[in-house]
Amino acid sequence: MTGRLAAISSLIEPARVIADVGCDHGLIAEYCVKNGVCEHVIASDISATCLNKAKSKLAAYKNVTFTVCDGIEYECDEAIIAGMGGLLISAILEKAAVLPQTLVLCPHRDADIVRRTLIRLRYSIDGDIIAEERGKIYFIIRARRDGGAQALDELQYLFGVNYRCENDLLKAYLQKLYDICMLAPDKNADRLASVLAAMTAQGMRLPD
Repeated sequence: MTGRLAAISSLIEPARVIADVGCDHGLIAEYCVKNGVCEHVIASDISATCLNKAKSKLAAYKNVTFTVCDGIEYECDEAIIAGMGGLLISAILEKAAVLPQTLVLCPHRDADIVRRTLIRLRYSIDGDIIAEERGKIYFIIRARRDGGAQALDELQYLFGVNYRCENDLLKAYLQKLYDICMLAPDKNADRLASVLAAMTAQGMRLPD
């Protein structure tokens, strides 16, 4: 598995029914059935063409159900959603028929929006890690719907619940954001302030 998929897999926990939402080639579904982390897998995608790729890959497994649908239109204990932006992931969660107990999410962008949606839906984030693939940084988030009221500060929404823990990938991500903000510092003043605060928390040497 690639760095991103390996990181996603590391946050998946055993459950009775796991859904690979927007499964495309079914790589996450394949990981789940091959490693016996669940009794049953639902592989779903809005595209029948994409779902056929997963069907071909997983044809030998009898404990996989293939469903063409837009989002989560079924019951499952744990859902993995990757390969799409944070706005779309949030929209899928907002309109889910039944919200899963556990979620593992890997947005391509707008991870802060995903975190805000999770807290609004009464999930608690207990896993928030960073992975790199082909030069791009990804946040992978695990959350549980326990009805609690988890309180996050603004920097946790923006840069992960563990932004205070020193991490080389996060440092690289913050440096990239800083460089982008400095192209138009006045326009990006609020964003720049947040980036500098996170850089300080990471123990990075701030620019003069």
